[in-house]
Amino acid sequence: MADLGYPYKRLNVPKEWLPINGKLPSEALAKLSCGGTGWFDVNHCGGFVFACNVMYDDARKAGITLKAVSEGYRSYARQEALFYDRYSDRPTGRKPEITRYFNGGKWYLKVGKSPSATPGYSPHGWGVAQDFDVNNGDVFTWLRANAPKYGLYLQGPPAYLATGPNPEYEPWHWQLSEPLNPTRLVKRRWRQFKELL
Repeated sequence: MADLGYPYKRLNVPKEWLPINGKLPSEALAKLSCGGTGWFDVNHCGGFVFACNVMYDDARKAGITLKAVSEGYRSYARQEALFYDRYSDRPTGRKPEITRYFNGGKWYLKVGKSPSATPGYSPHGWGVAQDFDVNNGDVFTWLRANAPKYGLYLQGPPAYLATGPNPEYEPWHWQLSEPLNPTRLVKRRWRQFKELL
């Protein structure tokens, strides 16, 4: 799905992944070339780590440096702390109002804060998302044109045609939208990688 040239897709994780969000064992994580950590799984073409590292290598060949501005994988405790920092259990007067449901209650995004996922539902908690430094327009342009080849997408467009600006749009947040279904390019590069071993 794309809107106005912005590649975005909803994250599609299996139901059995829900209880492990933010609770991945250390052996399921590996370093990303751009910085941070992510989900690594030899049964799924190296998971997020391999897809992201291949994308990093290809970007460098094109003269683009992808640099992480977040930790990538985020523990449940870290996501919870981030959530409490950004949300209040009382209306904040923010316009547009952005809300989440957590611990049986409705939470409101504080003025001046950017949204974050509810603890237990963050793509970072599954190790399939990274926030990149996109202040250099060339980096963002390259990601828009190339990230989908590796299975990475924005989580939403900057605006919806029917309703206008998307207050939850984050141009820095790129996620592996189909973690159990690697792209053809990633599968091919994984086969080549395994042949070298």
